[in-house]
Amino acid sequence: MSNRASTNTSIQYAANLYNVREVTLHGTADLSFWQSVLDSEGLLPYQEADKAVLLLSTIDAKWRGFKFKEFVIAVGVCSTEDGTSLDGYYLPRAFNSSKFLTFSERVFFKTPYFRGDIRLQNRIPAFIKLQDRTEVLLHAEMSMPDTPPMVEYLEWQGPIFLPNKRGKFFAILSGEAEIYPFSSEVDTFDIKPSADHEIFRQLIESNFTGSVWVLRSKSRHAKSKTYNTDFG
Repeated sequence: MSNRASTNTSIQYAANLYNVREVTLHGTADLSFWQSVLDSEGLLPYQEADKAVLLLSTIDAKWRGFKFKEFVIAVGVCSTEDGTSLDGYYLPRAFNSSKFLTFSERVFFKTPYFRGDIRLQNRIPAFIKLQDRTEVLLHAEMSMPDTPPMVEYLEWQGPIFLPNKRGKFFAILSGEAEIYPFSSEVDTFDIKPSADHEIFRQLIESNFTGSVWVLRSKSRHAKSKTYNTDFG
């Protein structure tokens, strides 16, 4: 898990959220699979040990009086072919529990958001659950850990690229985190392909495997407006 940050002082953040509850599962997947997907977007994958790096992140937050939950799937990208620096993320799909905020994301930010029933618990045993109408698309849950977490302040700043070359926005993700290893033997990770959301088939076909859980109780999430890809 990398924590490289990039900054651009000209960026204006349209939303600044504090005291965000967060559960993120970082993981890896087949590099060649995501090289092919990202190539069509003009992007290059960030890689660790010859694997693409992804994250599945769920938050519980409030913005301008609106309480909401959000679930995003993101793929790490690099600005150079060697794949050694985490220079941004590609956002193939995201979900929001609020009909209004889903609409706002799609219309004003051009982001690939959909309505979803999202549940999370950011205390032990932490879990993430995403349901689309009556179908559970993803359920990931920790077992009870037998060792204490590594506690670390993490901060990442950088661009988030949108599908079909629709532009990018900039984000800040920061806060003190509890970090636990993911165990494929005892942790739960269930995923179901969906005709409406190709990303879940892609996670299955690229053999996504969890690596670490990151839990935060008072994190900051900020995002800018959407810019064209030439900005920055």
